[in-house]
Amino acid sequence: MTINTHKTKENIDIEEALGVIWTSVQREQYNFEEVAKIVKAGVNGNIIDNLLNKKFIVKENYKIKLTETGEEIGKQLTRRHRLTERLLADVLEFDRQSIEKIACDLEHNISTDLADSICTLLGHPTQCPHGNPIPEGNCCKRNSNKIESIVVPLSHVEIGENVKLSYIVTTNHDYMHKLLSLGIVPGAIIKLHQKFPTYIIKTNEIQIALDAEVANLIYVRK
Repeated sequence: MTINTHKTKENIDIEEALGVIWTSVQREQYNFEEVAKIVKAGVNGNIIDNLLNKKFIVKENYKIKLTETGEEIGKQLTRRHRLTERLLADVLEFDRQSIEKIACDLEHNISTDLADSICTLLGHPTQCPHGNPIPEGNCCKRNSNKIESIVVPLSHVEIGENVKLSYIVTTNHDYMHKLLSLGIVPGAIIKLHQKFPTYIIKTNEIQIALDAEVANLIYVRK
């Protein structure tokens, strides 16, 4: 298990840029100029030319395309970033608003072996706390009998079990505010009373009914 502490500023910029491009391609954003503008603003103005010269990316018919090497670097950086977010949120219980910056600082200094160890510790999670997919690693492919993650959706909890709410995966702010107003907030202790036909939970002496879709968005720590 090793941590890489010898990367140059150029190495870090290349990884950062390829991570942004990999994510853009996964979201089916292929326009070369649009993606290049985002990368230049977030990393530096010369990074696209550097990536082209080093053959990490190519431009084909106005579209940006990662080479095999560039795709692997971008994918692995994204994997390390999102696993770090899960480690900070699930195990260390950092606030969701602070984990993004910390993960950005750490992602370049984590080796593949360490990333696999974190992934195994967390039970091979498939999503980061923000709901973005975590690319599968070799440890996930090797491990046919996955251990359970430290943090799981409310739908995985047994009736009668007390759990602690870790985070809610939703980009709908109105919906998020509604849940918060009901006392469904990170850190709250929840007891699951019922799963069918609706989920019934109790928190702060208040019973709340939730549908199954909502139960899958609420992540709790056993």
